[in-house]
Amino acid sequence: MNITQELLQLFQEQLDENKGADRALVFWYDAQGADRDLSEIEQALHNEGIKIWRLSNYNAFQTKILLELEDTSNSYLIYVPFAKPKDKDNFLLDVLLYSGKYGEFQADEIAIMMKELRIDHLAVRPFIEQHWAFFKNKQRVAKFKKLLPNSPSVESVKQTILAVLINAKSIQPQELLKSVVASGDLASTNEAILEIQKYMDSSLFYEIVEDYFGISPQEEDRLSHIIETIVFQHYAANVDEKLLTFRHDSTVPNICKVFIEDWLKSDERQILESILDDLEHKWKIAQLIENHTYQAFLSCETFSIIERKVLDALYELLLSETILITEWKSILAERSKSYWYKTRYHQEYDLLEKALRFYEWKVEFDQDDEPKNEQEWFSCYTEKYYNIDQLYRHLHVDYTNGRNLERYEELMQQMTFWYENKYLVFIGHYTDRMLETTLHQKWSIKDAAQQKNFYSHFIRPLVEATRERIFVLISDALRFEIGQELVGHFRQRLNTEVKLIPMQATLPSYTQIGMAALLPGKITDVRAEGTVYVNDVSTKGLQNRNRILQMQEVDSVALKMEEFISLSKEEGHEYIRGKRVVYLYHDSIDAIGDSSKTEGYTYEAVESAMERVKVAVRKLTGTYEAVRIYITSDHGFLYQSSQVEKYQKAESIKGNIYNGNRRFAIGEQLTVPEGAIKVSLDYLNLNCEAVIAKGLNRFTAGGGQRFVHGGAMPQESIIPLIEYRQVKGKARKAEEERVNVRVASIQKVITSYQFIVPFFQEEKVSNELYPRTLRAAFYRNNERISNELTVMFNSSGEVSERQKDVVFHLLEDRYKTGDICVLRLEDVSGRINELYAEEEFELKLYSI
Repeated sequence: MNITQELLQLFQEQLDENKGADRALVFWYDAQGADRDLSEIEQALHNEGIKIWRLSNYNAFQTKILLELEDTSNSYLIYVPFAKPKDKDNFLLDVLLYSGKYGEFQADEIAIMMKELRIDHLAVRPFIEQHWAFFKNKQRVAKFKKLLPNSPSVESVKQTILAVLINAKSIQPQELLKSVVASGDLASTNEAILEIQKYMDSSLFYEIVEDYFGISPQEEDRLSHIIETIVFQHYAANVDEKLLTFRHDSTVPNICKVFIEDWLKSDERQILESILDDLEHKWKIAQLIENHTYQAFLSCETFSIIERKVLDALYELLLSETILITEWKSILAERSKSYWYKTRYHQEYDLLEKALRFYEWKVEFDQDDEPKNEQEWFSCYTEKYYNIDQLYRHLHVDYTNGRNLERYEELMQQMTFWYENKYLVFIGHYTDRMLETTLHQKWSIKDAAQQKNFYSHFIRPLVEATRERIFVLISDALRFEIGQELVGHFRQRLNTEVKLIPMQATLPSYTQIGMAALLPGKITDVRAEGTVYVNDVSTKGLQNRNRILQMQEVDSVALKMEEFISLSKEEGHEYIRGKRVVYLYHDSIDAIGDSSKTEGYTYEAVESAMERVKVAVRKLTGTYEAVRIYITSDHGFLYQSSQVEKYQKAESIKGNIYNGNRRFAIGEQLTVPEGAIKVSLDYLNLNCEAVIAKGLNRFTAGGGQRFVHGGAMPQESIIPLIEYRQVKGKARKAEEERVNVRVASIQKVITSYQFIVPFFQEEKVSNELYPRTLRAAFYRNNERISNELTVMFNSSGEVSERQKDVVFHLLEDRYKTGDICVLRLEDVSGRINELYAEEEFELKLYSI
């Protein structure tokens, strides 16, 4: 109950006692009334018909006349803003006396305030009396009431006052410290410290924080000493004792360490970043690492300079090609948990991790034997070597678009040199050998899916066997490695079955003949103007492609992908209503690469094309409820980021050329210059001739030289066929199926404040089973008592590779032997976080 309610109750009690009376008079002698705001009380009394009269040292006689002559009907609160005088000096003593036992309001404001705040601990009262000035502000009291815990003690009242004064989120010592640090520097002039000093001794704040973090007080630079001690404990936890050239002691090092880790996960982390940078400089961590090498600091995550040294070491080893791949995979897995890895250095780590994988594939490629036949040539690329093209593309995009990556220019040049002058050259050598022995005469490889059979082998059987609508999305120059990346993305979608089939494109590998091969029917002619005919119908333009489609299946339609997915749902349905087969054409990569002005943006065009294909699939499955989607291409491409050398240029082809570019010509009476080879078109039943460039050669024709296609290199002539199926009905999954994880401890007993918990991933990650990410921490009585770690279980290896040892740090406390705590595992793999498992552990620790 507050003062207003107490007053109203007093008026009512006086009226009840004096039955028949129509008014009541109440005196309030308020010794602390000089600064009191009565507006709220006055309004409440006014609402009840009660007036306030203010008594001063000069209006006592006027008051007597008012109450006994002028207004004898209204109730009054006679407010006296000074102490009650002695009876002999009290001119209004008679009025006070005849008002009866309910005529004087004696405001024990502290008691009223404690009652209002639900504080019934008598030991708290002296502290509140001592700091009463704090409670004279309504806003402060409202915040205090909100933060104060139930059944508060003296300590919690102290911490609540501090939290209000410094605008902390809670009364916990950790939040009090963070709030003070956020208010300014670490000196005594800190604004939060100055605000505390207005209402209490700031040493109270220091004592609370120092006690929680186990820090001995220091007279000078007290706040700075606290922060430095906490940071030192985080730093010292994972650095050999011999390397610590200075000390800041704490009796609870784990509490300090966990505090830093939690702070770095909070919204106020930038403040701590600045502090850590300053201490890194002050403590000369860079010089220390130089003196002892980065290996001694690999377990430490405190300072960003450690990441810099790790990155520099990795860079030098990659540059000198003396790196131990397995060792560095392990190092990077550990560093990936670091705050600085995820924030300040994520682009550099991402680049160098890709470079490490690129180097790993380089080693394997250099050690491999040449493929013995065309089947091996095909499978080597589709099972292994496409990774090299994909990684190089990623490296190029990351380096080009990243910020402050110039320091890695030499490494990029080295990888580019190997990619373009060794890898592509050797692939060209293999390909030329296959061409010369077999493929120039008989292009189709046994058991490989053929682009020319696409419709008859994949689409027609479905049209005949089901009533499903089938979408075919054809993206120009979407080479195999791009398709493989798209498959990885699509497999992450819920309720999908995705399959990647490598398909041998037509040769020469160029747009007109590749697009024609994907249509139903057979290629019947290539005319002198370059037009390709299917079933004696020109394949130029959507109108003709619609004719060809509808010759096989009447309910078919060909559309431009971008135009179709930009339509509203109603407009789109008008185009495809009743259609069984829908061909969607997309041209992004080829449009950019085929121009000498824009070919330098080829890899950027790939990124854009993949995003547009993803958007299209989302639209087809969402808006149009597509069940079956086939994604493929007309051909792939070769791309060199450096300038094409003179030795890679072959003399132009002469003859009656129907069509051609920098890698091929098709026509009649064609010359075969050095560096080229004639290939048979018998596999298409065509009578004309085709000549393609060998290896990486380009003909000296017009246009760009860095983006090319038309030849037989696997990057050009092996294309992806993605079978995308949306699962519905009973087969539909409620959620993604992920690998199972269990705690592998035999005895679940904790005997030290730093301990290891082994986890075991029960299955391999596969196309059917996705990785699982768990957030793990120990709890007692629903309160966290350890560090909180996020662990990903994503191994596709054998049993021995699927165990992870996770280090936990228990917060120092007086744990009772035999107490039970819980290891709580929260699944954070998907969009919704949920409890995965809980395991009980017994505490058997010596008291600290």
